[in-house]
Amino acid sequence: MNKVIYFPTLNLISEASDTAKPKRAVYILDDPEKISLFADFTRWEILHLLSIRPMTEAQISKLLGLTRAAIGYHLHHLLKAGLVQIEKTEPEEHGILQKFYSPVARLFIVDPERTPEEMLRYFIRIQEERLIGFFSAFQLKNREIDFSAETLEKLALAMLKKLCEVGRKYAMLDTARGVLSLEVKIYAEALSSLTKQDEWRDFFQKLLYL
Repeated sequence: MNKVIYFPTLNLISEASDTAKPKRAVYILDDPEKISLFADFTRWEILHLLSIRPMTEAQISKLLGLTRAAIGYHLHHLLKAGLVQIEKTEPEEHGILQKFYSPVARLFIVDPERTPEEMLRYFIRIQEERLIGFFSAFQLKNREIDFSAETLEKLALAMLKKLCEVGRKYAMLDTARGVLSLEVKIYAEALSSLTKQDEWRDFFQKLLYL
């Protein structure tokens, strides 16, 4: 529901059930064709499920309520693009080999500088929703927050760029860290860095000291 940074958002993440072998922590998507492939909600959900544990086409189909043909179509494109891999194969009851798929990285982060304009809006909107959730925590403390839609959009784009910058530090690392804890770590680091930028320092100071 991953995470622009692809941070998939289905509430199914369980570090205890994450049985996939250690793999690359972050994959930076800087190829427009792969970004185009990635800008699809069903593929996001597939990548999210596979970040929990390796799964077969049939298992994904059952969890998402889609036909095996539909899941097979998406897996074919993800595999061809090098975003998923065949983790293992096991024989079924009738001797047919079933393939277990897993993502090539824990998290996928889109480089906004390499994202086609028509798709960038899509990722900005997702990031805006994340920021709205962040600001909602301040509203719960009876703090009135007032800023324009234009400011939110600019902040979302700045956050996408910062997430990409922070994510690159983890790109070549192997990790067994759960996807959720890695997501939180990178997002927190990116947000902290953004609050120190000249353009946004005053904005966040006013927010924190309301």
